[in-house]
Amino acid sequence: MTAVWTALAAVLVFCLLIFVHEFGHFISAKLLGIRVHEFAIGMGPKLFSRQKGETLYSVRLLPLGGFCALEGEDQVSADERALSNKPAWVKLIVMAAGSCMNLVLGLLLLFCLFGTAKGIVVPEVARVEEAGAAQLAGIVPGDEILRLDGRSIHIVSDLQWARSKLDGGATEVVIRRDGEKKTLMVTPLLQNGVPTLGIDLKTEANSFFLTVKSGVYGTAFYARVVLESLMDLLRGRIPISSMSGPVGIVSEIGNAVQQTATQGHAGFLRLLQLTILLTINLGVFNLLPIPALDGGRILFVLVEMIRRKPLPPEKEGLVHMVGFALLILLSLFVAYMDVLKLI
Repeated sequence: MTAVWTALAAVLVFCLLIFVHEFGHFISAKLLGIRVHEFAIGMGPKLFSRQKGETLYSVRLLPLGGFCALEGEDQVSADERALSNKPAWVKLIVMAAGSCMNLVLGLLLLFCLFGTAKGIVVPEVARVEEAGAAQLAGIVPGDEILRLDGRSIHIVSDLQWARSKLDGGATEVVIRRDGEKKTLMVTPLLQNGVPTLGIDLKTEANSFFLTVKSGVYGTAFYARVVLESLMDLLRGRIPISSMSGPVGIVSEIGNAVQQTATQGHAGFLRLLQLTILLTINLGVFNLLPIPALDGGRILFVLVEMIRRKPLPPEKEGLVHMVGFALLILLSLFVAYMDVLKLI
């Protein structure tokens, strides 16, 4: 039964992320007067479809993608409602709307995650360990941590991420004490090879303001983690084998489903956090200036705005086609690596 629930949870998560993304393109196109031929969830053969007005709404077999087919998206069109005949600012809005909707979904889910908590851990020191790194640096209970190793700290996730990047050497920490900022030098102590500061953080009673703050900064945190992880991947700091595709994601969803069955609320929270990471990852990744992605199309629109005339659609289409082929090859490689991890 775990396999069945895993499959259902995976389909629901993928369909939710895809629907929200494509709905962003769809609703912005409709509002800006662009003709939409089809709004599809899934790829491959149609399972069922319905024509309503000028738009065909369909659900397809494979829940690993979707599309919003716009008039004049990849070709010249004489239709005045074609995307290709709209001003550049309209194209930018339509191209960016899908990713923006994914980020909004992540924000709303974070509001739900934090809003249901009785208390939220904040980056304020509640206790320092005797002879610990923080105490030796002069940090005392009540200090609010503002920066660590040059990284701004707004929520506890920022602090945890910054701490994970420490190499064990002396690093700068900025605190607020009695309304005054102070800069201290702290040298983390190693425990089982992991740099630690030797502090316990304060848990603050939840409030509307704290929920909103945690949700907004949480969204920014996840987006930054995605970008920093990508940069680390390009720099060779983390191996490409650490990447995960649909196979790896389904495996993680399965772990969350199994944890939900055994631990209830804790497992559901893990599934919710995974969904938040995935939707923000999808939103950020799609905005990268890579051909075939929304960010690649946005790049061409920006070039159009600079040149004051669009690039030939057939040339742009060729670039996107090559980019799409490369992305497919990368996806196959990542899927292969995911399978090897499961063997």
